[in-house]
Amino acid sequence: MISPNSIDQLLHVAHIEDVVGDYVNLKRSGSRYKGNCPFHDEKTPSFVVTPSLGIYKCFGCQKGGNAIHFVMDIENLTFTEAARNLAKRYNLELVETSSENKDEAIEAQKEKEAIRGINEFALKFFTEQLQLSDEGKTIAGPYFRERGYTPDTIQHWKLGFSPSSWDAFYQAARAAGFKDELMLQAGLVKQRDKDGSFYDLYRNRVIFPLIAVNNAIVGFAGRVMGKVDNAPKYVNSPETVLYKKSDFLFALNQAKNTIRKEDKAYLMEGYTDVITLHQSGITNAVASSGTALTPGQIRLIKRFTDNATVIYDGDAAGMKASLRGINLLLEEGLNVRVVPMPEGEDPDSYCKKLGPEKFKEYLNSAEQNFIFFKAELLLQGTENDPIRKSEAISDIIESVALIQDRLKRDVLMTNLEPICNVKIDNLYAELTKQLRKQATKEHREMLTEVDLLLKNAGVDSANTVYSEQKTSVPTQFNVGSGGKLSDVHQEIALLRLIFLYGGEMFDDNLKLIDFIISEYRADEASIAFKDEKSQFLIQHILELYDQQLEWPTKEYFIQHTDNRISGFAASVFSADYQLSSAFEGNLIYVKQESENFRQEAVDIFLNLRRTKIEELIIATQKMLLDPEANHEEIMEYLDYLNTIKKEIASKLGNVVTRI
Repeated sequence: MISPNSIDQLLHVAHIEDVVGDYVNLKRSGSRYKGNCPFHDEKTPSFVVTPSLGIYKCFGCQKGGNAIHFVMDIENLTFTEAARNLAKRYNLELVETSSENKDEAIEAQKEKEAIRGINEFALKFFTEQLQLSDEGKTIAGPYFRERGYTPDTIQHWKLGFSPSSWDAFYQAARAAGFKDELMLQAGLVKQRDKDGSFYDLYRNRVIFPLIAVNNAIVGFAGRVMGKVDNAPKYVNSPETVLYKKSDFLFALNQAKNTIRKEDKAYLMEGYTDVITLHQSGITNAVASSGTALTPGQIRLIKRFTDNATVIYDGDAAGMKASLRGINLLLEEGLNVRVVPMPEGEDPDSYCKKLGPEKFKEYLNSAEQNFIFFKAELLLQGTENDPIRKSEAISDIIESVALIQDRLKRDVLMTNLEPICNVKIDNLYAELTKQLRKQATKEHREMLTEVDLLLKNAGVDSANTVYSEQKTSVPTQFNVGSGGKLSDVHQEIALLRLIFLYGGEMFDDNLKLIDFIISEYRADEASIAFKDEKSQFLIQHILELYDQQLEWPTKEYFIQHTDNRISGFAASVFSADYQLSSAFEGNLIYVKQESENFRQEAVDIFLNLRRTKIEELIIATQKMLLDPEANHEEIMEYLDYLNTIKKEIASKLGNVVTRI
């Protein structure tokens, strides 16, 4: 157990903005800092850091606390583990009430602490083998020098070597007191089926340590030296409680400060590419470790910058294979540019060929917008194949639709016209189609984000707002009953869509009725219908949905024996709306419901969520009447709620409701 005085000293030294800043791209907002929460996926910043109080708080998912709590949450550590982690970073000696033997402590820790310990041991073993063993000096050392790495680079990146002996590491780890089971869990050794003996996973390979953004050793990559028949080029650590491949970027711990300073990250595939660029002074380079980009890796980049430049190897097939991952960058709101290497080159080889200064010049001169690069790449060889060309153009426009800024899209579309050799009107028709798909997806993401907010704020069917305080944040949002706001028109509009289009396809996998029922049941308590007639109809629909394999035709509703059902059906199916000519005369375009019922369904749920946000705002405003409440934090929370409300309104746009 750590003494209270040690905790106080640690929290005094570990400034909350510095600790959080290693994981979140914070921007100053008055006396505080704001950023996107690292604990849940969001597009509207709800995460606030208050240096004067030494705390962080997310108004979306309600996580909060001091610097130790943040490390606990972000690294999934116990309180003691998090405190030790921070103390090590700030070179503080913690006073603990009981002394523990080092080897016993390693074995007593949870799996994460144990793997961290054996990884640190393995790192020391591999670096010593490179520097001190005969094989390291005569085989591995020359290999690194041939790649152009200086002694300082080798030491800086903690590069190492695993001997050719089948069990050199295994025997050393056993001698140090590490158990076989732990070595297997950490992915450092493997076990033979034949006799149960153990052998080193990285045998006779040079070692690249995998170091997380917080400088923890989470795994290793071993590379063969030269060509070996039937041997994979790289062997990487398996996933463990410390290492998740999809949430790891090589060298981010080294590059994060330069990425922040230059507001740009260079993204590539290989470890050697990154090390060569860093040695050449390009220290904002990171690698995806040879895998396709994942959302987790992109969120890591976005913590530090909104600008990513992807450096491709000079291989057309490989470039095309990785295009889908670049779409993820656009989808997360990053500005994406690319630099292709010449045919047969990769960043490592070409940087060495040109030298540091000329390679930097090449990066600047060859950098281009991703959309134009993608267009030129996909359109190659499609001149005489209309089908391939149309598919390529659709793929290109799909990427354009992911860009949120309308002006940027318009400029790109104008420039794409001569590249695609297609009339601009046709390009915009495809863009409109893609934007509709994208809007539906974004609205559903907004539904998810608002649902999380309402869930954590505690909006129940009685409109009582509360929150469970799980950390030591001083302010609690325990809010009384809010006013009920009417949403009867939205209830009726949703029922109309069910009766009219319930059996139509919502997307490739779901019918409209599937989407509506899943959304309704996901938040049934919060969006429960208030109108008595609507309550009866939705209850009948829920029961019908559970009983029917196929959604019934309109005749079922029209001919129903219950007048409430048949009467509503008659009003729905007999309605024939005619838009006033004034709409067309004033150049106001109103989509026909038969074309737009999918978007309408999503919009109705957004409207229902907006009502709940408004109720939450009313209830939270009442907290300001309490003279002992933290008014500054309440106002911060109200500001966030109003931002969410405005975003919903922005996504809904100007809606003409026809009832």
